[in-house]
Amino acid sequence: MTQAPLFLIVEGNTAPHCAVMADYGAQPYARAYGQILTEMWPGARWISVHPADGPPSLPPGVSMAEIDGVVITGSALNLPNGGPEVERQVDLVRDLLAQGAPLFGSCWGLQVAAVAAGGTVRESPRGREVGVARKITATAAGAHHPLLTARAGAWDALAIHRDEVGHPPEGALILATNGHSPVQAMEIRGSGGVFWGVQYHPEFDLPEMARTLERLGPTLITDGHFADTAALDSHVASLRTLARDPNRRDLAWAMGLDSDILDTVTHRSEIRAWMDHLVIPYRRERGRD
Repeated sequence: MTQAPLFLIVEGNTAPHCAVMADYGAQPYARAYGQILTEMWPGARWISVHPADGPPSLPPGVSMAEIDGVVITGSALNLPNGGPEVERQVDLVRDLLAQGAPLFGSCWGLQVAAVAAGGTVRESPRGREVGVARKITATAAGAHHPLLTARAGAWDALAIHRDEVGHPPEGALILATNGHSPVQAMEIRGSGGVFWGVQYHPEFDLPEMARTLERLGPTLITDGHFADTAALDSHVASLRTLARDPNRRDLAWAMGLDSDILDTVTHRSEIRAWMDHLVIPYRRERGRD
């Protein structure tokens, strides 16, 4: 008998930061990811844990044996800064890697998994990668890896991060890289489970990136990513206009955006690959599909 999949989503942000995001019209990352998972897999269910706010625990009556896949969201936290909000997430992911359910993470999720498996994360010497990660390319290990089979030889993706993987965990496979960060996609095999992750954000869309740029506006201007508030506001407005009207080829051309980002199926292809190649086989092994 087919049983609807159940995903566990690890929210990377604290409740106060989620409240700040709400001021800009954004949902908590776990909720946004949950909506995407149920959109991509109709009938799927999801639950979330919030280790940044305290010791995580599953809802009453739910066990890890019922979980078909784990997703680790992005976060405004920084691993090099440490602190209990960070350490609880590293400990949780270390424990999850020892269990069977397949894991997927984006941005912060990739970084937490790297540290949980014995790697390191650093502040990027190139500063923040803002808006779009350009010219991501598969490594030799990633060229035929199922995570990236829908990607061309080089691609762009929505991204926003200051930190990056410094030293990958022993045995990890670096699947993609670009001129900004040496690790843009990676596979980690734990003692029980498998993690696939990317440094960019396949779960974001243009409105979410617009909200993120608005929220980080003063920092981005100070760092020189935008000349002033007017330049930032113009870019954000263009993102929102293009989201409403994808046929605005003039805006897409001016911002250097193509189907890598504008085509939803392509943009979310890593999430789909994780479902197809890890989650579905995991469910079949347990007689759920």
